[in-house]
Amino acid sequence: MREEYHEGTTLNQFEWIEVLHDRTITTKKDILILQVMYSFEEHKASASQIELIISGNSERKGPGPINLEMGNWGKRLVKKYPVRFTKREDGTERKWDIFFDGWTDNVTKLFIWKIKKELVLALEEVGLTGEEQFPEEIPIEGQNFLPEGIKRIITVNTYERNSKARQKCIEYWKAICSVCHFNFEKKYGELGKGFIHVHHLIPISEIGQTYQVDPINDLRPVCPNCHSMLHRKNPPLTIDELKERIREPHSSQMSFYNEQKNITERHK
Repeated sequence: MREEYHEGTTLNQFEWIEVLHDRTITTKKDILILQVMYSFEEHKASASQIELIISGNSERKGPGPINLEMGNWGKRLVKKYPVRFTKREDGTERKWDIFFDGWTDNVTKLFIWKIKKELVLALEEVGLTGEEQFPEEIPIEGQNFLPEGIKRIITVNTYERNSKARQKCIEYWKAICSVCHFNFEKKYGELGKGFIHVHHLIPISEIGQTYQVDPINDLRPVCPNCHSMLHRKNPPLTIDELKERIREPHSSQMSFYNEQKNITERHK
């Protein structure tokens, strides 16, 4: 019987940084898998969800290719690092548990992976989270607003992401775009559950040399499209300013129709 929950052994943050940079161990596909997972709330997803996003093929069912890739990555990793796979009762190895914690979701019955915190920190440190980083955004670090009570002063010249602040923002505001109210789970079902970007409201030009981030007051969840549109201006648009720029459906449809008509006329 498959385990309900399991935490395996792993590397420390600095070893993971080495692994992420070592192309004899880590492939582009491995990085892509982690980036897809990072975009989900709490950095957790099933192998099936990851496969659907990467392949873009809704008819391609099952987690097989992702499980295979993680198994191969694990085999490459243990050749250079003293980490050993743990085993199930039937003797088979959990090759994924170097990278993830795992459990069976009681509702969906899917087996869920969650990126280990040491690996999350390494991804953030080397800038491989997959989230687009805009130069005018402030970085975020663990602050005294967070549950752990960690207080750390950060400078505006460091560009880091902090999963605790991101998680606290999403827990409060939910994984719904603050601009257009798009809900990935409502649109795509289980595939889109927890998927969202996080936007920093305060640009560097408006703060001093040090800054403490409040995940609830200073961060907002936004969809990737609105996130990009917020940063089309410098300084970035505010949430309310972008809301005002969203065209009415009828106006947008007419504009699209006229644009397509003009293109057709030019090519006659």
